[in-house]
Amino acid sequence: MLLDQVPELAGVLAVRARRTLRPDGKTLAAVLVPLLAVGDVMHVLYTRRAAGLPTHQGQVAFPGGTHDTGRDESLVATALREAHEEVGLQPADARVIGTLDDIETVTSRFVITPVVGIVPHPYPWAPDPREVDHVFTVPLADLAAPGVERRETWSFEGRDVPVDLFPVAGQVIWGATHRITRNLLDIVGGLR
Repeated sequence: MLLDQVPELAGVLAVRARRTLRPDGKTLAAVLVPLLAVGDVMHVLYTRRAAGLPTHQGQVAFPGGTHDTGRDESLVATALREAHEEVGLQPADARVIGTLDDIETVTSRFVITPVVGIVPHPYPWAPDPREVDHVFTVPLADLAAPGVERRETWSFEGRDVPVDLFPVAGQVIWGATHRITRNLLDIVGGLR
């Protein structure tokens, strides 16, 4: 995806029927899916969660977290607040262009709304070391390249489970982050 395709992506996100999930018994959350132009090539920004966190330590993620009804007027506000707390992105520096399909996490019982935003590059990222130990970007074209996405069998609590993933940029993108990335790639793949 190139920079000049951002208006088309925003248009598609505005009119498409997105999948929404009911939070029955689950926690509402939102993440920011930051897109940034490096030259005229669009990249996706990811974080790696700090090793000291109580859950999902060391996993690749998007900046985001739990919706706080006392502070956040919307799930978009949640995504922007969390991105500010985790990586130092000023909310005014993100141009929100739409949302992807809601996803549900299995073990942590969240319903996550992914919010797509265009962010500046270069940017003075300031990761909070209590939450994030690495910030990196991957070109969308690298994620969409043939053969990059793969399925492996991993063992969880003695059960073999198929896991879809993107091994890119020295990291492994899997789980909820993989599913959000896959949804983005499916939409971007339909652009002119």
